[in-house]
Amino acid sequence: MASKPESLSQQHDLSAFDCGKEPLTNWLKKHALQSQMSGHTKTMVVTEGDNVVIGYYTYNIISVEHKDSTPERVKKGLAKHPIPVFLIARLARDSKHKGNGLGRRLLRHALKGAAAISDTVPIRAIIVDAIDEKAKAFYSDFDFESYPADSLRMWLLIKDLLKTLNAPTSKSP
Repeated sequence: MASKPESLSQQHDLSAFDCGKEPLTNWLKKHALQSQMSGHTKTMVVTEGDNVVIGYYTYNIISVEHKDSTPERVKKGLAKHPIPVFLIARLARDSKHKGNGLGRRLLRHALKGAAAISDTVPIRAIIVDAIDEKAKAFYSDFDFESYPADSLRMWLLIKDLLKTLNAPTSKSP
């Protein structure tokens, strides 16, 4: 049985992880822990057995420029200054766990984390950079919309997420 998502540490076994997408697999194995230790990103992992990682997501807080290519709803009502957003930089599950809902579980955890953070850190939206069209379809199921200037960058307003999470009859993400 898979663990609850937890912060990546040196005790986690990354050696067998392979999600089938080399950039995502390599990031976890070669860069995730160092990036986290430097304070640049945070990586949450799901494990089974002896701390063997079977899925992860990485996030940080960034800002996007208030410009023509920024979606209208993201910049509406804001001064022309950088806009703080929660970036889900990477999300992957091991190929051996395809079809068991682990990817959806990881994304739900990330979205709930973004909602919780928004209580104390001002963030306007959540952004994801889908690695391909299949990933884009996955994020679309959670109401993410395409960024006008980049078809694989997607966004979701934090207020829309909060509305969904707080709805009494919601199909909570």
